[in-house]
Amino acid sequence: MTTASIPRRAPVQARSRQTVARILDAAAAIADEQGVDAVTTRAIADRAGVAYPSLYRFFADRDAILDELMERHCAEIDARCVAAEQTWEIASIAELLNNELDLHVDYYRKHPGAAGLWMGGRGSATVIKHVHARMHTLAGRLHDILVAAGLIPTETDRRAILVAVEMADRLLELSYRDNDDFDQAILDIGKFALIAFGEAMASGLQA
Repeated sequence: MTTASIPRRAPVQARSRQTVARILDAAAAIADEQGVDAVTTRAIADRAGVAYPSLYRFFADRDAILDELMERHCAEIDARCVAAEQTWEIASIAELLNNELDLHVDYYRKHPGAAGLWMGGRGSATVIKHVHARMHTLAGRLHDILVAAGLIPTETDRRAILVAVEMADRLLELSYRDNDDFDQAILDIGKFALIAFGEAMASGLQA
């Protein structure tokens, strides 16, 4: 767990925004290629082509960069999920949960640095707050999708869907724990519990 970083004021000038984007792109590339531990301010500055002292005009420290990078990953995952969800014709709660898990696994495989940042156990207060808010938003969307498809009762407590989302997140974390890549077998085993919980909701049997 890292300490909370000082919130960064978003740059107004286009040139400054481009510099921030280069810094985040560099941090993401290093994390994907070499792992999160290799993401140092010096390495980021060199990769981004930014003068080392200038980097601190935009970010207080390494943690501030990683915090914003994690938030950017969350936004990209959300955008992909929203776009995909609009194309699905869901026939069961298991299908929806599997689709969401597959989307997340695909993203983490393409962006291993994102998995390293979140699944690797790193999290500042800033990132944790952001991710928890994302979990609530995702749970709300899934609730509405399932109700609209007639797969769960309208009165289903939204917190039940939040529990399912949090279970899925922990399942992904366990699939990455103690493994340099991804343990598909753990994911497959965990899906049994997740889908059983989903089917209980579909039957209106949630506690």
